[in-house]
Amino acid sequence: MNSKIRTTHLERRAVVYLRQSTPNQIELHRESTERQYALADRALNLGWDKSQISVLDSDLGKSGQTTTGREDFHKLMAAVGLGEVGAVLALEASRFSRSQADWHKLLDICALTDTLVIDHDGIYDPNDFNDRVILGFKGTWSHTELHGMRLRLQGAKLNKAKKGELRCSPPTGYVYDPEGKLVLDPDEGVVAAIKLVFQKFHALGTAFKVMRYFCINQIPFPRRRWRPGHIGTLYWGPANLSRITAILRNPTYTGTYVYGRRRSLNVIENGQITKVKTQLLPQDEWKVVIHDAHEPYISWSEYLSNCEQLRRNNTGYISDGCQRTPREGFALLQGLVICGKCGRRMSPRYHGDGGKRVAYECTQARKQDGSVGVCWSVAGAAIDTAVEAHVLEALTLEQLNISLAVLRELEHQAHEADKTWQLRLERAHYEADRAFRQYDATEPENRLVARTLEKRWNEKLQQLTELEEAYNRAHQVERLELTLTQRQQILQLANDIPTIWHASSTTHQERKEMLGLLVKQVAITPIDAPKRSTRIQILWHTGAISELIATRPTTTEKYRTPNQVIQLIEELVPGRTDAEIALELNRRGLLNTTGQPFTRKGVAWLRWKYGLDKPLSAPMVAKSGISPEGYYSTSALASKLGVSIYTIHYWREKGIIQGFQEKDKSPWWYIVTPEVLETLREKIRRVPVKSE
Repeated sequence: MNSKIRTTHLERRAVVYLRQSTPNQIELHRESTERQYALADRALNLGWDKSQISVLDSDLGKSGQTTTGREDFHKLMAAVGLGEVGAVLALEASRFSRSQADWHKLLDICALTDTLVIDHDGIYDPNDFNDRVILGFKGTWSHTELHGMRLRLQGAKLNKAKKGELRCSPPTGYVYDPEGKLVLDPDEGVVAAIKLVFQKFHALGTAFKVMRYFCINQIPFPRRRWRPGHIGTLYWGPANLSRITAILRNPTYTGTYVYGRRRSLNVIENGQITKVKTQLLPQDEWKVVIHDAHEPYISWSEYLSNCEQLRRNNTGYISDGCQRTPREGFALLQGLVICGKCGRRMSPRYHGDGGKRVAYECTQARKQDGSVGVCWSVAGAAIDTAVEAHVLEALTLEQLNISLAVLRELEHQAHEADKTWQLRLERAHYEADRAFRQYDATEPENRLVARTLEKRWNEKLQQLTELEEAYNRAHQVERLELTLTQRQQILQLANDIPTIWHASSTTHQERKEMLGLLVKQVAITPIDAPKRSTRIQILWHTGAISELIATRPTTTEKYRTPNQVIQLIEELVPGRTDAEIALELNRRGLLNTTGQPFTRKGVAWLRWKYGLDKPLSAPMVAKSGISPEGYYSTSALASKLGVSIYTIHYWREKGIIQGFQEKDKSPWWYIVTPEVLETLREKIRRVPVKSE
């Protein structure tokens, strides 16, 4: 027995620690694993009883660069620290750790608890100076060896990548041909799906809208898996946001070979490396960029534009001169307005119930003490109104071109949607025919196989039938083809832009999108003398600049009803009730001074204040619930539509239909035109039926 092994060591356990870096090494380098397990026999020969020998092998297949996820290593450190271990055995120093910090930490604890370190070369006492030097050298040499291996491997990879020959898993839409070159996927459905992603992002502007388009239209999304056992296997499933974003950010789709776009960083928590995260590098730090290396889906300039659009879509991204994607909210100039005093971007601030009162605020001004303060702010109602009127006036000159552009875009979308359907149908036909050929080739006597293939054939035929039915429904609902009547309706509708702009069905986000197609930026500057007002400078996409002046209301004027509203009420008074007048004002998108819709009481007060004529009285109540003027009561309207009265009340509260009362707690009456009835029936038809 070796003189370094004393009775105090034999009275404690001998722990054999096993580790290999990857699962492939365990499978392919079995001799190394066998040698590590053989260390238990060596401990037995050195004098330890078999019951005192423990083997820790749960760290097989785990890297030694970090202690994260290496449970057995932590168990070993804890047992050594508690003085329960007389010797630790490993094939070599690198088995314990490839990190010098972890290796020396283990040596320090072994020295404190008088624990021996044993490898295939010898027995070492960490408290002996010479042994400590040798162990330290072995740990350093292990780290140096790892560094040299990394340099050789990474250098070879980089050299191959500079020639564009380093093969990685290709993104969806590409495959390698027999010569090792990257080519478009041979499946036309895969290529069409990838092209549709770029087309829809160009049209819709956000990755989320692209994903929603695929999901709403039930368009399956392709993916090829390159893992062992599934190499090159094509799968179809629903689109998700991460995959859409990854495609838009991948420069491979431009025909460019790129290497070194990412780097790995260690995340340290509580003094330990807990995980390794991947960080995207800026474009100027990419190691290899080879343009025109293979066939592209989009150009390099389109790729850069897509990346910039994704940055603008990020709500936390701020960049002067960049227009963001329109979002919900009443601020018409959201993402467009900049400060005329300092040139920084102004952001909208919403006030009041539901955020109906808008103010534009510049908060980027720095004070002398270095803190950020408010440069200036202004109420947005007058500015939005002035810009809206000016833009609608300018649109009348270009309505024909807009009509034709809208028509061309709708026809293009219909063509692309129909093309996607045709590819899906073609794939379904192929799978059904293939299932039939497999069934037909089976011997009739082999019923065990024939029954399975027959069942598979029936399933494919059922899927084909369901897809054809869905295609026929899409022709009716999604308008995959535009009829002559529809073309004329589109031209007529697009020829009246103000009607579309003021329509109740047009959302604030859609108005902002329409405005963003024409206007690049809007700069506003305060004017304090001779009268408080705001200079508005509109920069059009054509490069032209328009200048407007909008009066900034004082505190008193903010709550004064505009003259145009008073004049409109005076025009509407003859032949209408207060409730009808309020209904018409709300239909035109007007709000009272507090940012709320007009009510019957509010209209009555304005009439009294400005001395306007008295309107008609409330409609006479009929037994049928329908007045002679054509007004419907709540129960009559619910009976006509076949819904409950609670649905009618819900629609009124949400502003879907308009109702009025002659006085508080009196019955509700509704003005229902044929167009409103058709809209309500369409909402009822769209309600999904729950299956029992």
